[in-house]
Amino acid sequence: MGLFDIFKGKSWEEENTFTGETPPCPECGEPLRKKYVFSDMCCENMSCPNFYGLKDDDSDESESLSVYDAAQIWASNGKDEDYT
Repeated sequence: MGLFDIFKGKSWEEENTFTGETPPCPECGEPLRKKYVFSDMCCENMSCPNFYGLKDDDSDESESLSVYDAAQIWASNGKDEDYT
């Protein structure tokens, strides 16, 4: 311990590391992993279908655009068909 270590604060990683308990994975039962306070929980079991959050509920196709529709919006500069 140095003379000026008393003024040294915690590092970013020490401040934001998650230290609580995590629930079990709903797919395989292994404990989920959460590295930082603000990060999502994910399963580290390689045989699990939810391995590292690959099975997300956010991958809903109902709110997505096709590439063709996105190109048309980009080409029209976001203007509506009725824009004059």
